[in-house]
Parts: sequence; C-alpha cells; structure tokens
Amino acid sequence: MRDIPDVPFAGWDPPAYRVDTDGKVVGAEPGPHHNWGRFGELDQIGTANHLTAERVAAAATLVKTGKRFSLALPIGPPTPGGYRAEPLHLYRFAAGDGVLGSGRGGSAFQVSDDYVVMALQASTQLDGFGHVGGDSTLYNGYWAGLVTATGGARRLGVHHLACGIVGRAVLLDVARHLGVAHLEPGLPIGPDELDGAAAAQGVHVHPGDIVLVHTGHVGWKLGLPAGSPEATNRSEPGISTRAIPWLHDHDVAMIATDTAACSVVPAEPGDEFLTWHVAALRDLGLLVGELFDLDELADDCADDGVSEGFFVAAPMPLVGSSGSPLNPIVVK
Repeated sequence: MRDIPDVPFAGWDPPAYRVDTDGKVVGAEPGPHHNWGRFGELDQIGTANHLTAERVAAAATLVKTGKRFSLALPIGPPTPGGYRAEPLHLYRFAAGDGVLGSGRGGSAFQVSDDYVVMALQASTQLDGFGHVGGDSTLYNGYWAGLVTATGGARRLGVHHLACGIVGRAVLLDVARHLGVAHLEPGLPIGPDELDGAAAAQGVHVHPGDIVLVHTGHVGWKLGLPAGSPEATNRSEPGISTRAIPWLHDHDVAMIATDTAACSVVPAEPGDEFLTWHVAALRDLGLLVGELFDLDELADDCADDGVSEGFFVAAPMPLVGSSGSPLNPIVVK
C-alpha cells in the first residue's frame, strides 16, 4: 500500500494576548481610523448606530414620486465575480405534480414547496462584522476566535441588524462622472472620485448616509457573452483604502457598490486583498454591501437630477451569521 502523505502544517504558537469574559481581546488596538468604543464598549452594530430615529424620519420625507428601485440581483443565475458557488434551488413538491394527480394535494389541489441552499454572500448581500478580521480581532476589539464553524458568530452576528438598514441613500455615479459606461477593472475609487461625483451631481454626503457607488461593473459583466475570458476575471474597480478616512470623517453608515468585493481588486500597491475589509469592517464597524445592481437607479438619478432617496434593507435574522442576502429598496 502506498504511503499517504501527511498534510503540511505550519506549526502554531499560542497567542500572547488574553480574552476577557465579554469576548474582547485585552489591549487590542485598531487602525488609525476607527470606531472602537465610540458607540459603547460592547457595541455590536457599528455604524448602524448612525441610523437614528431622527435621520430615518428625515429620510422618509425624501419620497416624492413613489418610484421604487430594487438594487438586488436575481438569485439563481450566476452572479458576477464567481467568488462563491451558485445557489441550489430545489422543489420538494410542485403544483405541476398536482395537475398530474401525484402532488401533495392529490388531483384536487396544487401545492408547491421549495428550498434554497446558498452561500449567504453569493448574491446582493451585506458583510457582517464576523466576516473579516485582522490580528485576531474583529470590530470593537472582539476576539476573532468567537466565530467558529460549529458555533457560528457568538458576537457580532448579523441578527443584531434585524431591525433593518433604513435611512437616506445617496448615489454617487463615479462611472458617469468619469464619462464611461463602466469603470475599468482594477481602478481604485478614492476621495477625489467620490467628492468629484458628488460635486458633479450637486449632492452632499451627510452623517448617517447610505452611500451607493455606481461603477457600472455588474451591468457590464452581465452583458458579456458566455465563455468570455472577462466574464471569469475577478479584477474589478472598487473603493480604495485611501477612502477609509473619507468614510470615517463623513460618518457614513453604509457603503455599497455594484461589484463583488466593494474594495478594488487587485489591491493597490502596499495593500493585501483584505486590507480594505479589515479597515472598514474591523476598524470602522462599517456596514458594507456588495453586488448591488445600481444601473437602473443611476439612470433615473441622471434623468431627474435627484441623487438621493429613502433606503430600506432588512438583513435576515440568522443567529450567528457573518453575512446576509439583501433586497435593498430605494424609494424616490
């Protein structure tokens, strides 16, 4: 019998830090721009704290025409990016079986009941704070070891956001500002591009806003022919690490893009792939949305000159989850 080789193991040194009974790493330090402790030492919802009742009520007054825009991609077809497996949609029984006399209700009734098995971040979605950490820590200094495959997220679960993400949405159309249908893969979006788009549209980003950054990337990807090399290329435009101070200074409640990673891919020189996510999720506790479909909303904002609206999205109350599918809605 042939020898079965051992799986390589890099070794392990016990950590030098201590975790207290609240699940916090004692003495942990965030990056230079952070919200650790700002909303309370035990806070688990981060910049969702900016979505105060007063700001939600003010955002509701933005509804003028009743036009509604879903920013969600259909769940089922392959999603641009290819980071996760496609959702699996199954029927246990279906109305068609009833028509044929073999269904759940026999020949008198037609009943359908179906199931979905999917990665929670396989389509339009919210990154939870358990999604990415650095130096063994998550947002607000919680220990990354609190998220396990068997126990889920014992802190920072998405279920803490079940009351919804509701407030003023501002669409920043960076693609239109730069005069292109879609930004080139690998193009970083920094403070200059964000401020430039806002100025061109005559809109201001206020504390507590949900900032939607239109790059045109998802629409472009979906329009590519099957089998195109560009369809499987994971490079994409996205938010630069240089924009982290901008997001912090503006007290942005949520940042969302029509890309799979939100951050630019590949990462800028000096950064690694997850550097931006550590700064956004771990340090700022920033709500991050990905794979938003912004094309229709962007076109409407360009047509009527109104780049703001009432935003609502409800993460699923999945206890201990580190992400959630979303169907974000903007009403103008």
